[in-house]
Amino acid sequence: MVSIVYAHDGTSVYDELFLKHLTQKNRVYFLTFNKEPRNVSEKAQLVRMREPCAFSELNLLEGLRMYLSFFLRAFILRVHLRRVQPQLVVGCMATKYGFYSALTGFRPLVVIVWGSDVLVTSKRFFFFRFMAKYALKNADAVILDSEIQEKAAVQLGCRPDRVFRFPWFDLGSILPQKSRSEVREQLGWQDNILVFSARGHEPIYGVEYLIEAIPEVVEKEPRSRFLIVGDGPLTESFKQRVRQLGVGKYVKFLGRLPREETITYLNASDINVSASFSDGTSASLLEAMALAVPSVVTNIPGNMEWILDGGNGCLVPIRDSKSLAERILVLARDSESRQELGQEARRTVETRVNWLEHMKALDDLIQKLVMEA
Repeated sequence: MVSIVYAHDGTSVYDELFLKHLTQKNRVYFLTFNKEPRNVSEKAQLVRMREPCAFSELNLLEGLRMYLSFFLRAFILRVHLRRVQPQLVVGCMATKYGFYSALTGFRPLVVIVWGSDVLVTSKRFFFFRFMAKYALKNADAVILDSEIQEKAAVQLGCRPDRVFRFPWFDLGSILPQKSRSEVREQLGWQDNILVFSARGHEPIYGVEYLIEAIPEVVEKEPRSRFLIVGDGPLTESFKQRVRQLGVGKYVKFLGRLPREETITYLNASDINVSASFSDGTSASLLEAMALAVPSVVTNIPGNMEWILDGGNGCLVPIRDSKSLAERILVLARDSESRQELGQEARRTVETRVNWLEHMKALDDLIQKLVMEA
């Protein structure tokens, strides 16, 4: 048994995925500055780290607070590490907990790259680039999930021999809670074509381009209906735009849902859509592939690692509602094509993903790092 500190916000299904495995054989302390972590295993010991009240109560965006208080957060994290005395630290996101962890000087350190930390923010802002480079250079191992992330991490100074790359996906966790027919009956859309989106309502995910595609789709294929899962700063503007376009009766906003419910709705759908501008290996894409739901996704490198256009899904340019509508319409009108693409997508995931094998390799890595410390 290894004593591990896992530091992050606890707001991602990936946190839950990693913690579920790590807590099986290890003592895991989950350290976070987030007041309301959601995706935390019950077996992990939750430690909420607190900033001084005068600072934490300021009405600042989390990103700004993170930027202004990185030395303070690193100091607080170091205090907690001295109390816990772990054998290994896992810091998630190179520009956040990975950076704080690196500043503490604690070793061995594993940094988990989250995607936007090396693909987006580090390219836009000098200081975030510094944070990512510092974390990656000082990590004993770097975990990431895609080739595009690996290339970006190496360009930022990560040693290639310290990279541990694998898809963060457990095929065995895809368990719909209700049947396809039951969900569709509850929605009142038994005989419709269901188009599904489960991306965050933030600028990087491009959900607005799906919304702009809806009028053309429903005009040419009136059976089409749209399920939009998730929330974020753009949710209200999305709803307003749907009303402006006069397509409200074709769209249901389901809000933020637990992963099990999201998978249940996805399983009841006919087409999965992601208009994201940046991604590593997308969990929502792999979930759709595992359920044999054909996907229409943007032709960004992370998606192209998994989707062969016309082979196991469809690729469209970013920021292109017209192309998005056209590909949705092709699938909406052709049930045979949907089935063929979906089944091939399922075979792709079954061939390339072995979560138990990847976790065995992760366990070996942890033991190696602890023994060498």
